[in-house]
Amino acid sequence: MADFSFQNKTVVILIKDAILGGAERQALGFAKYVKENFNCSVSIVVTYSNEQSVEFQNFLNEIGLDKVYYFGPPSLSIKEEFSIKNLKKAIRALKYLVKITLGIRKLNPDILIPFMNGPSKIASLIYNFTGAKTTFWHQLGLEVCFYDWLEKIAVKKAPAIIANAENGLEVFKEYYKVPKDKIHVLPQFLAIERKSLDKENLKKQLSIPSNSLVIGMIAHYREEKYQELLIEAFSEIKIDTKIHLVFLGNKDNNENTFNKYHQLIELTKKLNIEDKVTLLSGINVHDVLNVLDIGVLVSEIEGTPNVVMEYMLYGLPVIASNHKGCCALLGDSSFLISNDKNILAQKIEELATDEDLRKKEGEKNLKMISQNSAENYFKELQIILNN
Repeated sequence: MADFSFQNKTVVILIKDAILGGAERQALGFAKYVKENFNCSVSIVVTYSNEQSVEFQNFLNEIGLDKVYYFGPPSLSIKEEFSIKNLKKAIRALKYLVKITLGIRKLNPDILIPFMNGPSKIASLIYNFTGAKTTFWHQLGLEVCFYDWLEKIAVKKAPAIIANAENGLEVFKEYYKVPKDKIHVLPQFLAIERKSLDKENLKKQLSIPSNSLVIGMIAHYREEKYQELLIEAFSEIKIDTKIHLVFLGNKDNNENTFNKYHQLIELTKKLNIEDKVTLLSGINVHDVLNVLDIGVLVSEIEGTPNVVMEYMLYGLPVIASNHKGCCALLGDSSFLISNDKNILAQKIEELATDEDLRKKEGEKNLKMISQNSAENYFKELQIILNN
């Protein structure tokens, strides 16, 4: 494929679920940008679920997109063995791939843009049967590889492997032995624009004390996100400054997120800090970003985390786990830490008690994030696709 440009193309974006996590915000931000700047026709294909969250629908409305197609949960893990069970899985996988291929063919795509490993696997297997000229494997953050027969075929068929952080490429380099010229690191761009809202009014709406310094973590209520660690560190902080802790996620994604949300509430009660902690779900991310004074992200693993970029966009000081993607965003920041409760508490105290330091860190972060522009991203992406 030579001289690929997004101009006037038909783009089909594949996502796993119709929720509004980091990957989905990226996907919808991608859709918005190519619509507005390249005059693209864009459709969204949801590969796993058949339902959408209210937040997802609101974001769709915001960008003026209503072409969403659902294909239900696939069964796409086929082992390299002969058994009746495996044969049945292969038949189910083939039926799903035929169904989604025929569905996407009707959209007349020029390119398939997947977000995360599951949709990437599907896109790489079917793109040349849909009429699309190309696609790529798009690895983001904490991802699951099954190392099954279909995945091996899909990785081999993928025209390129693009990860948003260096650590996302390890499995492709070490296990799948993908040639170096097919492998690329391309951190995503900021998928949102900053909105300045009335901070004090928002605090009142969210039942946050008006005179408190607000520390926040915006992340899924999932096992790999360490809200518990932040709650425990927060409970040990003894300073004169009045502080409040806020979490935002979607508790209704599934049973696990619902359970974790309630476990976190119980932990705040156990530590006797429930009046100093607010757990939110289904709230607009801009509302929370506008009330924060310090942004935190502590987790097991990350690619290039959307939320750290969003903290930086809002000029916030950021405390984050020292994953490679966080380091790439925050540079030599002294607030990149190991997942240690005492260190986390110390860093929160350091920022909470020093307004000048918060301002200095926030201004530095705002300046640094300007390099993650959509213009830079699409320039690099088109170079990769043309190569």
